[in-house]
Amino acid sequence: MKVKAHEVEAWVAGLKADKAPALVLVYGPDRGGVHETAKAIRAAYLGKDFDPLQYVSLDEGALSGQAGLLGDEAAALPMFGDCKLVHVSGANAAVVAAVKFYLAKLADASASSSPSGSSMVIIEADNLRPTSPLRKAAETDKRAMALPCYALEARDISRLIRHTLEAENYRIEAQAMDLLSARLATDRGIIKRELERLVLYKGVRDKKAAPGMVTGDDVEAALGDQTQGDFDRLIDNVALGRLDEADRALARLAAAGTAAAGALAVARMHFQTLHLALGQMESGTPQVKALNTFRPPLHFRRKPLVEQQLRLWSSGKCARALEILNAAEKACRGGASSLSQAQAGNALLRIARAAQR
Repeated sequence: MKVKAHEVEAWVAGLKADKAPALVLVYGPDRGGVHETAKAIRAAYLGKDFDPLQYVSLDEGALSGQAGLLGDEAAALPMFGDCKLVHVSGANAAVVAAVKFYLAKLADASASSSPSGSSMVIIEADNLRPTSPLRKAAETDKRAMALPCYALEARDISRLIRHTLEAENYRIEAQAMDLLSARLATDRGIIKRELERLVLYKGVRDKKAAPGMVTGDDVEAALGDQTQGDFDRLIDNVALGRLDEADRALARLAAAGTAAAGALAVARMHFQTLHLALGQMESGTPQVKALNTFRPPLHFRRKPLVEQQLRLWSSGKCARALEILNAAEKACRGGASSLSQAQAGNALLRIARAAQR
């Protein structure tokens, strides 16, 4: 069985140990999201204070030549605790073989002896194509569930920021939300780490006290400008047609662990705003006023670069750039990590070449 990406959070929130599937596959290009989802499933299934013997972690290498090990571990219930969780990291051929063997064993078992409900297997994998044997196995078996994790959209990032800060008894100003949303990547793991840094900077707050407030100054002080600076350099070099600089900026982001889809999403948001500002200018709005479209407000060092972009681009050219970015984002969601990085680079460099035409 499977759910859509936007339904994953609700599915995990509603998970009950006595009605859990025998196997859950969590996969996608958002590596941080995959890991956070797997952790949330473990917490929902085992609870907070579980016996260590209820949890077993295996990497893909442990299953090599031992297809039956997965089922054996799931069947070996601990003396204390009502359920067992086996957590597998990886999606190589050995994992595929073990999963197929495990699900076939469940299918052959009688209803009374099926371990479903008393044990569960989590498979944590990178992005998988629809034709992947692992995806097919999880999506077509009634005892299994496939959960996709894709890069977050802007509205999802804002919601995650708000929920995370509210859990720490903090609220966030609108300007600070704009600034923080623009700084963060689209990988849930990166977002979580950055928000932890922000909360650590603000300090632990008593849940019974009045909510604290996170300001734009707090965001600047806690997170600095490295994350957004790397994205800004990539976006501006692409929009100004600086091919070599754009290529180096993309390589720096990739080396820092930024997913290709994340770079494309940030570029898309910039070109959407650029398209809107150009449309206003073509309708008679002064450039100074059109620049107010950008949120958060442009830093004084970056403002001349964006003004130059407004002279290089037209709304029509921007629309074509957005078509390229949307197509590339869609392609990245179904490809392997290395292939996605190549597709993202190709799309961004195509747009950089178009900037000087």
